Amino acid sequence: METFADYILGEKDFSKKAEIAYYLQKKKNIYFDNSVVFKAGIAKCFVESMNIDVDSNLIVTVMLLCGCKKINNSQDIDKIKTYAIEGANYLEKFGFSKKFCKICEQQNRYSNSTPRLKESDIIELADQFGGMMIDRPERRGFPIDEALVLLEYRNLKGCNNIYLQKFKEFINIEKNIIASDLKKEIVA
Repeated sequence: METFADYILGEKDFSKKAEIAYYLQKKKNIYFDNSVVFKAGIAKCFVESMNIDVDSNLIVTVMLLCGCKKINNSQDIDKIKTYAIEGANYLEKFGFSKKFCKICEQQNRYSNSTPRLKESDIIELADQFGGMMIDRPERRGFPIDEALVLLEYRNLKGCNNIYLQKFKEFINIEKNIIASDLKKEIVA
């Protein structure tokens, strides 16, 4: 019998995969909005344009679902520290593999889960960078160059993200695409 995990991982088209996640949000009330699609687009473009040796389909699926237990209140620090773990546990019930769930759990570093998977470092970069670019109620989105500096020197200060330098290279190459094409999805 096919699980939900098999179903969404079997879909290779980005738009259709995002639509599946959208309907899951409607049915199960998971966290899913345009920012999730934006961040998934960043991760997909990074992996594909920089020829990163990971499964692009897996990365996109993780990005669409890893924040499923996130809340809209970015001021609730306790929830920020636990939503990735809660989401990983929740997704396991849908038939996702231990590896998939571990990548989700390692979206941020609050779980202290080790060893970190290489896919988790990609998710971390796309999530944090994309999050800084998006307007929030308490602040405007940062310009690309400023978001990149904050990512490296504030958010990831003291952290070893194996793809940080390659991600910086990607952002510098793809600035125009990120600034125009992907950001349009947030407005839509």
